[in-house]
Parts: sequence; C-alpha cells; structure tokens
Amino acid sequence: MTSKRIEAMLLEAGLNRSQRQFCKKPWNSNVRLLAPAGCGKTFSLLWRCRAIVEICAEKGLPAPHFLLVAFTKAAKQEMELRLKSMEFQAVHATVRTLNAWGWEQIRRPGKELIVTRRQRQNVANHDLLPLIQKHEQIAACFKTAYGRMKNSVILMNLLDLLKTLGFTHTLNRSAYKAHYKHLKEMGLLPVLLDGYNALYRMEGLQDADSKQKEAAVFDFFDFWKKAVVLMESNNRYTLEDQKYWARMYFENQVKNERTPQGIARYSHIMIDEFQDVNPLDMALLKVAREYHSQEKNQVAMTVIGDDDQAIFGWRGTSPQYILYPERLFDTVFDTCILDTNYRSPRNIVDVSARLLSYNKERIPKEMKSAAKGRAQIKVNNRKKILSSIDATIALVHNLIDKKGCKTVALISRRQVSLFPYQVLFSAENLPYHVDLDIDIFEGEAMQSLQEILKIIYRAREDDVDNPAEALLTICDKIDKYQIQYKERNVLLRYIDKSGADSFTEALEALRVYPQPIKGKSAADICTIIDKLLEADSVYKFMVCIEENLQGLGKDYNKKDIDVHYKEPQFFRLTEVARKYDSDFKRFYRDIEKARKAGEKSRMQNADDSEDGFLEVEDTVLHLVTATRAKGHEYDAVIVLDADDNEWPNHQTKDIEEERRLFYVALSRARKYLYFVIAGDRIASRFLLEAGLV
Repeated sequence: MTSKRIEAMLLEAGLNRSQRQFCKKPWNSNVRLLAPAGCGKTFSLLWRCRAIVEICAEKGLPAPHFLLVAFTKAAKQEMELRLKSMEFQAVHATVRTLNAWGWEQIRRPGKELIVTRRQRQNVANHDLLPLIQKHEQIAACFKTAYGRMKNSVILMNLLDLLKTLGFTHTLNRSAYKAHYKHLKEMGLLPVLLDGYNALYRMEGLQDADSKQKEAAVFDFFDFWKKAVVLMESNNRYTLEDQKYWARMYFENQVKNERTPQGIARYSHIMIDEFQDVNPLDMALLKVAREYHSQEKNQVAMTVIGDDDQAIFGWRGTSPQYILYPERLFDTVFDTCILDTNYRSPRNIVDVSARLLSYNKERIPKEMKSAAKGRAQIKVNNRKKILSSIDATIALVHNLIDKKGCKTVALISRRQVSLFPYQVLFSAENLPYHVDLDIDIFEGEAMQSLQEILKIIYRAREDDVDNPAEALLTICDKIDKYQIQYKERNVLLRYIDKSGADSFTEALEALRVYPQPIKGKSAADICTIIDKLLEADSVYKFMVCIEENLQGLGKDYNKKDIDVHYKEPQFFRLTEVARKYDSDFKRFYRDIEKARKAGEKSRMQNADDSEDGFLEVEDTVLHLVTATRAKGHEYDAVIVLDADDNEWPNHQTKDIEEERRLFYVALSRARKYLYFVIAGDRIASRFLLEAGLV
C-alpha cells in the first residue's frame, strides 16, 4: 500500500486519478499500461519510476535500476530530457531504443553497420556471393548485372524478414515448422508469405506447384542460416542484426548461467509503444528479462502502449502482444488505463470513440477530454483533383496565418498523396519537413522521369551533351525491359557512325535503323519520342509519358526495387503539370527542389540505430504518412484522400488495422481537423463510422 507521503507527491505533481493508480501499483508488480493518444503517457511513466524509487526507499530495499525502452530516437530524447529535471534526479534509468540497446551489447571495434541501399547490395553481391553460388536456384538470379541489382535488394530484405519474425539460425526444419505455426496463431503468417512471394518472383516460381515452392523455401532457409553466420563473421550487421545478435548473446549468457551483478542489473524493464513490437523484439525482451532476473528477485516488467494504435502489421507487429502479455511473458500482469486526453477537445475524442467502436479486437476504453473548447472539424470535397490540391494549399496558408496555429500537418495513407504537395510547396519556396516510409523522389521511376524530362527540354534547346546515350535512355523506358548491353553497344556504334552530333540528328539516324529494337520497329519507337518532343505543354508531355512509356508503368516484378511499379501514381503529377503550361525547365527544377527537400529531411531524421524521426522545432508545415505521424501532435491536421479507395487501402487484408491507422491520423490534431476528398471518389467508410458524413 502506498504511503500518504507518496500519494501527496503524486497529487502535487498534477497526475489525474488514472495516472496515480498506475504509479501506485506495487513496486515489483508487472503492469500493462494502456495509454490512448494524448493521455500523458511519458509523464505517467516517469512518475511511476519516481514512485517506485520512493517505495523502495521506505521499505529499505536497494535502489531500483530502470531500463526504459523507447520506440524512436525522438521519444528517447524526450525521456532523457525530462529525467534531468529536479523531480526525477533520484531515478537511476538507462533510456534506449531497442536497436541502440541491442547494439551496445554486441558492438566491438571493426563491426560495420549496414544501413544504405548501396551497402546492402554490396553485402549481397560480394560478402554473400560465394554462398549464393552454392545454391543453384538463388545463383541463377544473380547471373546478370540487372539480376544482381534487383535481386540483391530482395535477398537482403528476406534475410532481415526472417530475423524480424523471430526465426534463428539454430533452428532445424522441425523447429522451423513449429515457429511457422506460432506465427500463424499470432496473425503474422501473411507477412511471412508476402516475403516468400517475393522469393517466388525472384526465382520465377510464381506458377510453380506447392511442392516446388516448399522446396524453394527450405533451400532458402538453409541458405539463410549460413548467410546470417557469414555476415556476422564478416562483421556486417543490418539494423535487425542489432537486435538479433543481442538476442543470441543473451540466450548464450542464460544458457551458461551468467548473470549481471550490481549496477549492471536492471530491476525494472519498461517498454514504451509495446503494441509495435515484433517477434524479434519480443524474443529479445523475454531473454533480457530472464538474464537480469534472479531466483528471488525477478525483473518487474511494465508494457506501455495502446492496442488501438497497433498499425505496423506490415512490419511484423501484432496487437496480440499488448492484448495478451501474460501469455508471452508467462506471468501475471495488472492492467491500468489512462482515461484523460490532454491533446484533443471533446469532439475529436468522441469522433475517435465512434470510429474505434467498430473494431472487435481491442480493449474498450472510456475517454474524457481535458482540452478546452471544440476543434474545428470539416470534410472538404472537390470534384477535380487539381482544384482539391489548390484548395488544400490555400487552406494551409490560411492555417499558418492563424494566431495560435504553430504547426500544420498534411497526413496521408501513402506517400503518393503527398508528392504533388512536395512539388508545389517547393515551387513556392515554403519550408516544410517531410517524413515518409518510402520517398518516391529517390525511387528509380521518379529519377527516370526527371532524366527524360531534362533530356527533352534540353533537346528543344539543342543542348544535350551525349545525344546517342540520351536517346537510348528514353528508349529504355518505352518497353518494360531495358535494351540489353550488347544491343545497346550496337545501337551506339550505329548512331555514332551516322555522324549525329545533336539529339535531333541522333533521332533521325535511329529512325532508319534496319533491325527491330526490343520487338518494335525503330520508326515506331522514334514516333513515341517525337510525341514527347512535340508536346506543347508539360501536361501533354506527362500524358504522353503515362500512355507510351511502358517502362514507367505497372510492373510487379520491379515493385521490390521501387514501390511506384506496384501501383503507378504519375497521374497525380500529371494534374499538377497543368499549372506549368510549357515551362518544362521550371517543372524539372521544382521536382528537383522537392527531391532535395526530402533529402534534407532524411538527414534531419537520420539515426544509426532506428527509423524514428525527430521533431524539427522551427518548422511549421509537416508532410507525413500516418505511420510516421504516430507519436506526434499538431495544431492542425489535414487528412488527404479520405476516400474509400485510400482509407482503407483497397488492397488491405486487415480492415481493423486500417481503421486504427485512420484513428492515428485524426488523433494527432489539437485544434483543427480537415479531411480532403478529391475527384469522384466515395467518402471513406471511416468518415461514416465516425459520424462525419
């Protein structure tokens, strides 16, 4: 039972009743804290630590040592900053992201962290090449330069995926099947099967029978086990390896009955955003608890999160972890629920409650709001896409000019909804911070579009540096497949022999080339390029791109290289192109500005341990996907493409996760909340469920 002194301390700190109930739980109990959006979760967590310190002091127990696990670098820094204040001086805590903490356990001189796409490709094409050559089916995928470029990405993603999903290199086939069954029970089998579908595409087995596919899976699993060990012996570590090898380290320590002593031992492990852990995270946390526990003094676990914000299923997470922690840690958990939202006014809280009531796999919560007044909530519907974009930009300017509106966020389901705004805000030189799961401007398709755009506008000015190469760059995208190396050299020699020293002359030389190029006549290919050259507006140029360049169209085989190829979205940029008339150069420059703005934001977000992003304090405008907006709040939120094709995504297999994602987007708002519907789309069913349409 908590003393009156500690009760008075918590009251004086300003904690509400539900927060105090959490803080007053027995010092050594395992607790699940359910913390809906805007409920003062971090504030409550740190006062819980302080209360435990005071309880232990009153009982004459050793001072507790806390490991506080944050989900992002921003959350970690916020905790560390708050711990420096006077009221938490007595709290002895280590604050880490799980990646950073894992890396600390295994990091030694010479170990290299593999982060960038190029680094990952190099590992596949060099470190793993001797092993690849021993596996016939995999080796066949790496014979050509294009195969190595494309399949190295797929291979490295698959290596990480099996670690993420909790497999280890010590498993035999029987243990593999048992873990496969566990993933099925946790609802994570679709994530694994998506990875295996990428393997089937890589090996050309899409139409193979089940026996062939099973053989490919076990061949890959055997390869995977060896590859994991080989990379470790070569001192090459991916971000998942930071956790994977920490897990292996702790399992070895426990097996050999080694335990930490003194201040090296944690008495309490507290995990924030627990709804976002995946099987690897869970395995690491379980073995860390076992390692730090003693026979008569078990580590007390506190898991903090919100089952209604479990939105990373595609990354291998499952709401099952926070719904049933006792099953996973094999111990009893007390449950506390924070019931007061300090961020959003009552009407946003009510909208959220109505929406979430449609989900069945959740723990019901009765929420109230401590925020004053009512938020302005509105649904904006425009029949034309460009008109909707213009209206949204005008709304952004209006909100920025409002007194008391310091931050505005455009939140989308996918990045493709944001990139027209990236271009247009860049054109206005309006500063913004962008944080995305995938940046389309860094993708192969967008880079190819920029390159073709630059070639065309420079060709019109007779200013192309290498006409023959430039011409074949466009030819590469007219068909789904690039011109092969040998054929390319033949064409270059043919054009060079003609004496062409301008793009127009090179085009005319190619027009009379006697042989077919990728199954098409040279004349037909040149006719398409003529259309690009003759387009009298940027809009017509973009229409021509969409209609004629199959190499920039839908191509499921290339979706692992660039998400654009899964579902091309250049039509959004085509609408924006109407604003540029015939100014190709300005269109190109604004796209380039947007690309550089994204690059700048990535540098600000950069972290060698995980992918959380930092708040940029002096930035008013934020362009974010809903998954990246999680954990943040803004005075005004504009939810883009709030239609039934995008929210929920039409390809979804989990409607409840889509509903949770929509909740995360709208619950970021403090004062203003807008939903934008463009074109002839039907309003999202989530708007209907929330009572907004």
